[in-house]
Amino acid sequence: MCRSRGLPAARGGELRIASDIPPGCGMGSSTADVVAGVRAVADAHGLRLSPREVSDLARRAETACDPLAHGRRPVLFAQRHARVIRSWHRGFPPVLLVGCHASGGPVDTLALGAPEHTARERRECARILHRLERAVVERDARLLGQAATCSALLNQARLPKPELPDLLEICRDVGGVGVQIAHSGTACAVMVDARRPDAVHRARDARTALDELGLPRTVETIWRNA
Repeated sequence: MCRSRGLPAARGGELRIASDIPPGCGMGSSTADVVAGVRAVADAHGLRLSPREVSDLARRAETACDPLAHGRRPVLFAQRHARVIRSWHRGFPPVLLVGCHASGGPVDTLALGAPEHTARERRECARILHRLERAVVERDARLLGQAATCSALLNQARLPKPELPDLLEICRDVGGVGVQIAHSGTACAVMVDARRPDAVHRARDARTALDELGLPRTVETIWRNA
């Protein structure tokens, strides 16, 4: 790309990438590395790239990518085409994520083939998207949690999480709004409406229950996405 735009070739250099994102768990470690590498090389050449161009280069490098080049803006993203299908400027309602790892990892993302969805699954995806859009418009964490939970259940036929029934039970017990899973890894989370006055207590109860199951911890943070 640099050559095609008439930029002089770089005279060499050393690229160092440091990351604390664990690989193979569906938290975007490979896309983060690739996007960082693309931006570093582009900067060395004085090349300004749009988020779409960065995403396309990342997709070409490893057949699929996450929408990390687009920042914190919530988007519906086609990973294997590096294209934003839909975006929301208002942002999702804030939720508190209490994260853990399911068993079965790490997952070789490149070895996962593109899923062939049945007609029933495509209809379910449309219903999930409808809930997601309502969650954004209405600022409703409950609808966001329902969309995430339906997505997690749908993915059980592809990359099953044996602990998903336990996560669902914990979510019900602590009054969470849903569960979130990585479709290409082991990361999971119980979702709590961050605007509830007792959200922190509910999250602590969820953490205790996850620890009792012996599931390794990941993130515990408020995802504001605004």
